[in-house]
Amino acid sequence: MRKEAYTARWLALAGGLLAFASAMPANAQFGGVVLDPTQSAHAVIQISNEGKALVNQATSIAQGSQANLTLSQQLIQDIQMAGTALKIYNQSITTYNTIFNNLKYFNSKQIWRTAENALMASSVQNQYGETSGLQAQLNGQGQNASTVWKLMNLAVSGTSSSFWGNQIVGASDRLSTLAHIEAMDAASTQCLAAVGAYNQSRTTNLAPNTALDTSIYDTTTATNSEVEQLNLLNVAGSQRMQEQKAQGQLQACIAAQNAVSNMDKRNAASLTINDAAYKLTQQSSNPTYAGNESTTWTTYF
Repeated sequence: MRKEAYTARWLALAGGLLAFASAMPANAQFGGVVLDPTQSAHAVIQISNEGKALVNQATSIAQGSQANLTLSQQLIQDIQMAGTALKIYNQSITTYNTIFNNLKYFNSKQIWRTAENALMASSVQNQYGETSGLQAQLNGQGQNASTVWKLMNLAVSGTSSSFWGNQIVGASDRLSTLAHIEAMDAASTQCLAAVGAYNQSRTTNLAPNTALDTSIYDTTTATNSEVEQLNLLNVAGSQRMQEQKAQGQLQACIAAQNAVSNMDKRNAASLTINDAAYKLTQQSSNPTYAGNESTTWTTYF
C-alpha cells in the first residue's frame, strides 16, 4: 500500500512539472527576466523523460506487487497440500501398525475354533455270511465293492436261452426288469466304493488336518507372520478343494441311486399302461357279451 501511494504522488508531481514547463514563456517582455529558449527546451525534455521514468517505475512496482501476491497464494496452496500429505502419511503409519500387530500379536482365533468330529465306524451284523465284507467296505478297508454287493443280493435265475429268447429290447418286461437290476448293481457298487474311499481318506488325513488346525489357531509369533498366514490359507484351500471333490463323488452316487429308483417307478407305470392297452385290444377282438346282445358290458369294462 505504501509503495502504491508513493508511486501515485510521483506521477502527480511529474505531471505538474510537465504542465508548468509547457506554460513557460520563451521571451521576456517589458524588461522582465530573459530566459534562454534552448535551456528551457532541454529542461522540458529532461522533465518529460523523468516523468516517463517515474511512470515505468510505478508500473514495475505494480507488477512486482502482483507477482508477490501470486507467490503468496501459491505458498498457501503448498502449505495446504503439505498438510494433506502429512495426514495421509499418518493414516498409512496407523494402518501399518494395525496390520503388524494383528500378524504378530493376534490372539483371538479361539472364537473360530470348531471341533473336529471323527467319523463313526460302521458296524454291520453278519450272522450267516450274508453281509460278508460290507463292514470293511464301508469303513474304507475293503477293495472290492462289486463282490460285496453280489454276495448280499439274490442272483437272477432263469438264464436259459428259452427264457430270454425272442425278447425285444424296449418291448420286453423281462429285459426291462433285468436292466433295472443291473443298473442297481452298478450304482450301488459305485456308492459302496465312494463311501469306502471317503472314509479311508478322512482317516488318513486326520493327522494332517489336526496339525493344520493347530497352526491356524496358534497365537505365537512363529505362525502369525504374513507369509506364514498366507501359507496356511493356501494349504487350507487345497484341503478344502480335496474335500469338495470327495463330496462331489458322493453326490454323484446319490444321483445315480435316484436314477435307478426312477427306473423302477417308470417300469411300473409303463406296465400299467401296457396292461390297459392289452385289455382293450382283447375286448375288441374277443367280445364277451352273449349273442344278439348290446356292447354295454364291453363299454363298461
